[in-house]
This record gives sequence, structure tokens and C-alpha cells, in this order.
Amino acid sequence: MTPRHFASLFHAALWCALAAASAPAQIPNLKTLTEGTSAAAPATTDSPADERTRLEKWQRDARETLAKLDSAIAANSLPPGIGPVEIEDRRRDLAQIILTSTRSIKSLGAIEDARKALEAARAEAAAWTAFKEPPPYSILLVDELLTERDATKRKLASHQASLSNYQRLLADTLAETKASEEVVSTRLLAVQQADDSAAPAAKWRLEAARNSSRLLAARAGFIQTSCEELKDRIAAAEAELELVDRKVAIAGADPHFNDEDIARLTQIGNDRKTANARESKAFSLRLKAAMSERSQARAALDSLDPEPIEDADKEALDVAKLRSEVADSRVEILQNLIEDVDSLSELEDFNLKTYQDRRAYLQASSPADRKKALEALTVALERIRAWENVIDNRVEATSAELSKLESRASSAAVGDPRFNLLNEQRALVAERLALSQRIAKAVVAQRKLIKRWVLEYTPDPSVTPDISERVSTLGTTLRESAVKLWALKVMTFEDKVEVDGETITGEIPVTVGMLLRALLFFIIGYFVALRIAHHIQRGLVARGFLAVAQANTLKNWVMILVGFFLVLGTLAFLKIPLTVFAFFGGALAIGLGFGTQTLIKNFISGIIVLAERKIRVGDVLELDGIVGTVTEINTRSSVIRSADELETMIPNSAFLENRVTNWTLSSSKVRRFVRLGVAYGSSPRQVMDVLTESAARHQLVCKDPAPFAVFEDFGDSALIFCLYFWLEVGGSTNRTIVGSDLRLMIEKRFSELGIGVPFPQRDVNLNSASPITVRIAPEEP
Repeated sequence: MTPRHFASLFHAALWCALAAASAPAQIPNLKTLTEGTSAAAPATTDSPADERTRLEKWQRDARETLAKLDSAIAANSLPPGIGPVEIEDRRRDLAQIILTSTRSIKSLGAIEDARKALEAARAEAAAWTAFKEPPPYSILLVDELLTERDATKRKLASHQASLSNYQRLLADTLAETKASEEVVSTRLLAVQQADDSAAPAAKWRLEAARNSSRLLAARAGFIQTSCEELKDRIAAAEAELELVDRKVAIAGADPHFNDEDIARLTQIGNDRKTANARESKAFSLRLKAAMSERSQARAALDSLDPEPIEDADKEALDVAKLRSEVADSRVEILQNLIEDVDSLSELEDFNLKTYQDRRAYLQASSPADRKKALEALTVALERIRAWENVIDNRVEATSAELSKLESRASSAAVGDPRFNLLNEQRALVAERLALSQRIAKAVVAQRKLIKRWVLEYTPDPSVTPDISERVSTLGTTLRESAVKLWALKVMTFEDKVEVDGETITGEIPVTVGMLLRALLFFIIGYFVALRIAHHIQRGLVARGFLAVAQANTLKNWVMILVGFFLVLGTLAFLKIPLTVFAFFGGALAIGLGFGTQTLIKNFISGIIVLAERKIRVGDVLELDGIVGTVTEINTRSSVIRSADELETMIPNSAFLENRVTNWTLSSSKVRRFVRLGVAYGSSPRQVMDVLTESAARHQLVCKDPAPFAVFEDFGDSALIFCLYFWLEVGGSTNRTIVGSDLRLMIEKRFSELGIGVPFPQRDVNLNSASPITVRIAPEEP
């Protein structure tokens, strides 16, 4: 072996030893890093200063080597056999060494900051014993501490998850480092076995493998440093969490929530709304200028020829269109920004309202009041969740719009006039995105706060309440059920209200409570009207203005009218228009039109009968063989009482559809007659005088017109006479009894005067040729 070969082997062995020595120096105690997470002391045996020195040296070497590879003479000085892929791989490794070394140097400083933070957290936790103010403490302080505890828990969970990821990444890096060391050993063996022509390429590849190994060492060192930093961060977060837990336990033992707390919240909200108003005012000024610029951009666009011929004119038209589009977008975005700032002020009012509901829960004296306040918080939670969804969608849409603008801007050259316009529009969209994200953070914070309250105040279902609480809960449930039933919506109707010349149409519900109030109002009104009608009826009857039956009929019809107007008054009192019942018009026209046509016909017939007054209460009627006195005329039917005291209900339509005889239509007098026969030989004049005299002596027979008698006929057995007289129908007059009285009086006078009433005369002729045979039946044994 020549001395040149020995020199080459010695040089390669030296490079290999340096690579093997430098890699483990960066990743000592790797087992500790991959298995444990609680060590706070540095795992490396070198000091941070030594680590920084080593990394800075690697960074300088990598830059020098990379500069040589990128130089103009690098291609001529490369050993034969080295291809472009190997050159590119080595160049990439050198660039990664520079980047990883820089990150590792920064992480060394982060370790020092993390250890200082750990020491400060432990010192603060050890020094704190109690609050400076005496108890009780404000519930706002408890909220701040709980929010801080949640944030600390999230920070601790994030550090633990990051540490777990770094440990898994470190294990993978270790495997790659081991494989890299094997590659270095293989390349060293190749250098030893290479001849003079292949030795330069083998040395070049050995140096490239050494760079790869150094890159993995730097990467492992960075991961190790990050793990050490995360361990300190975790320990500091645990110390902070322990301190916050102690503060929460003390402050939350018996917190107060008084008017001072509400005043403080109100002041904070007012301060924030004042700041929002200033921000909104600034946006309004920008909006005013933007609207002026939009007008100018539109005017400039309108002044151009819409059909350009030359390319320059076409480009000017495109720029003018883009400028008008950007001006429109600017105005729209500024308007949206003003609305977003106003929503922040609305969120402040919402925050104060939720605190007031929370205070109502804490100060509630009964389970019903607590439940009501808890329901108010639950409703607020649902509302803030919906608000959060809207804001999230807005953030997503704005992000998509910003990405679209960035894509358009990336395709425009710097000198292109479209470039500045797109950048301006992109800046406006980014500004709105930042404000939307700010609103989203505020909404999320408020949602978490309300959710914590709801979870805290929601009763545990596993805990059995005592008897008094159960009775109270049952009473509350019954009251709530009654309230829900009272507010149950039966139907809705549209109502139009004119405000400042503008007609606003809205839907007004009709609830069970409204219907019950309407029914109660109707019942009370009808009862009062009925009592007044009874009083008036008795007065009219007592003074003789109306008969009892006529007064009853009049009262019934008056109460129907009163009921109709009461229905209208009830609807007006409850502000329910008659258009509510328009929905039922079809049903009434179809269903009721067929089903109640008889009822409606009789009702209308009753109105006609009362209006015509051809049939009145007290009239004597004859209808379909029924003779009697009308005692009632009602809405559907009328009542006729016969001489036998039988009451017959006649439908009112029968008075209009059938032939009706009214004995007392124009006069209450009715003519009756008594027909009789006397024996032949009697004086007809004397008989007629007896008849008229008897009728004149009866007190119930009318004197005007006077009764009279007529000689009607010569009968078979007697002379036929007829007495005609008039009676007043109604009252105590009974025409049957009057006729009987007259016959008795006439018979008495006939007996005194010897005037006989003959029997019927019959001739019986016997035929002797056919004698009558009489048969006698045998006696029964």
C-alpha cells in the first residue's frame, strides 16, 4: 500500500470519528427523553454555551460548504462519478443544517426562559397564602379565577400533547440517526477500499454522509431541547394550576354578588361600548370617503367606450372595471365593519343581561324562581351558540374570500395597475377577517362562561330532593303547565299596523288564554244584560204594556241581538279582527250550509214572522188541523197551546210554507153558532125570540155585533133554526162552555113555553108474506 493510500485512509478515519463523536454529543440520555416527562434538569452533559458554540460552528461550516457548491468553479472541481442528484441532496442537507441549527440556538434561549418561568411560578405558589382583602369575595373574582384555571388547564394539556408528539418524533429521529451512522460506516469502508481513481468520489460521498449525520444530530438536539423546554413549561403550568385551585377554594367558599358588582360590570360594558363607538365612527368616516371614491370610479367607468377597439383601450376598461369593483367592495366591507363593531356593543349588553339572570338565580328564594332563572341562562346559552355559528360561518367565508384575492394578486405583476388595487382589497378583507375573529373570540369566551354557569346550577338528577322541595317543585310544575296551556297558540292571524306612513304586517297568535278571557267577558256581559232584560220585562208586564208571553218573546230576541253585539265587543276588546274567522268561511259555507240549512231557514222565518206581525203571541191559529193559542215565538220554532192544554212546537218555516188561519189577526172576535130543530107546529117567531134572548143574556156573548137567529130549513122531523153570536177569543172565554151554556138556557125556555124538540121520524113497513122467524138458542147446561 502506498503512502498516499495511508494518508487517504487516515483522513477518512478522522472525518468518521468526528461525525460519530458529534452526533451522540447532541442526543445524550435519549432514553430519558423518550420515557420520562417530569425531569426538569437538562439532559445534555454539555452546557448551553457549549451547545450554542457547536451549533454555530456547524452553521458556519454548512454555509461555507454550500457557498462552494453554488460557486461557478464547483462543477469543475467535483470528483468524477458524482451526479446531479447527489449534489442536490447534499445541498438540501446543508440548507437544513443551517435552518435546524438556527432553530436549535433559539430553543436554547427558550429553555432558559422556561426555567425562569418555572422558578417564578413555584416561588409565587410558595409565597401566596391568602388574598389581601378580607372575605367574602366578589363572584366576579371567582369567575376570573375559574377562567384563569380553564386557560391554565388548556395550556397544560397543550404542552403535554406537544411533549408526547416530540417524544414520538425523537424516537423516529433516533432510528434515522442509527441508519445514518451505518451509512457513514459504509462510506468509510468504501474509502478504505477505493483505488486512486475512485478515492475522490468516495471521500466526497463520505463527507456528504457526515453532513446528513450532522443534520440528524442537530435535529435530535432541537427535539431534545424542545422536550426539556416543554417539561419546564408543564411543571410551571402545574404550579400555576395548584395556586389557582387554592385561590378558587378560598374565594368561592362564600362569594357575594351585589349591586357594586353589577355597577362594575355596567361600567366595564359602557367603557367597551364607548371604545366601539369610536371605532365605528372611524369606520363611518372611511365609509364616507369610500362612497365618494366609488362614485368617481363609476363615473370613470361610464366615461369609457364599452366596446374598445385597441388593446390599450381594452386594458384601460379592464382596470376601470376592477377599480369600480374594488370601490364597491370597499364600501360593502366598511359597512360590514360598522355592523360588526355594533355587534360587539350588543354582546356587551348581552353579557350584562346574563349576569343579571345569574344574580336572579343566586338570590332566588324558591325552587320555582331558581328554575326560571336557570331557564333564562339556558336560553342565553342557546342564543350565544347560534351567534357563534353565525360568526364561524362569517370567518370561514371571509377566509375563503381572502384566499381568492391572494390567488388573484399572486398572478398580477408588481408593475401592473391591478396589483395595487387587489392588494388594497385584500387588506380590507383581512381587516374584516381580523375583526370577525375578534368577535368570535369574545363570543366563545361568553359561551364558555354561560355554559359553566348552566352546568354548575343544573341540579344533579341522582340527588333526591326533600319533601318540601318536591311539593314546591310539583306546584311549580302545575303553575308552569297552566301558564303553558294559557299561552298555547290555537291559531294566528295577520294584522296590519301603519307606522309613519308605512304598513307593517305581522302575525298575532290567538292563545287559549285569549279565548278563555273572551268567553269570560262574554258570559259576564250576557249575564248582566240578561238581568237587565228581566228587570225591564217585569216592568213592562207590571205596567200592562205587554203580556207575559209577548214580553218573553221580545226578551229572547233582544238577548240574541245582545249576544251578537257581545261577540263583536269581545273580539274588539281582545283586538281580534273578524278576519280571523275567514278561514272558517269555507267550512261554514259548505258544511254548515248543508248541515244547518233547516235551522237557518227556521231562524230566518222567525225573523220574517216577527217583522210582518201577521202572527203574534196570543193569536189563535189553525194550522194542519191544530187549533190553539200562540204562546211563544222563538228563534227556531213557536209554541201553540190547544184547548186541551197541549203544547205543540211548530217550526217557524211552517207559518210561511203552509196555509195558516189566524182567528185573531185583525179582530179578537170570532163568530160561533148553535144549530137546533123544533117540532112542527111550533111558532118560528117565538123560537127565534127565545134564541136571541138567551144569547143576549149570556155575559160572554158580545153585544156588538148583536146575536141573531135564522130559520134555516124544514127538516124531515123538525124545523131547523140557527143562532149566530160572537165571542172574544182569548182570556177566560171558552167557546165550548159558552155553547153549552146557551143550549141549556134555550132548553129551559123551550120547556117553559112548551116547545118540543122532536125525535127523528122513521116509517117501519112489515111484509106479511114473509113472517119474521125468531130462533131461541138452547140454554147452556
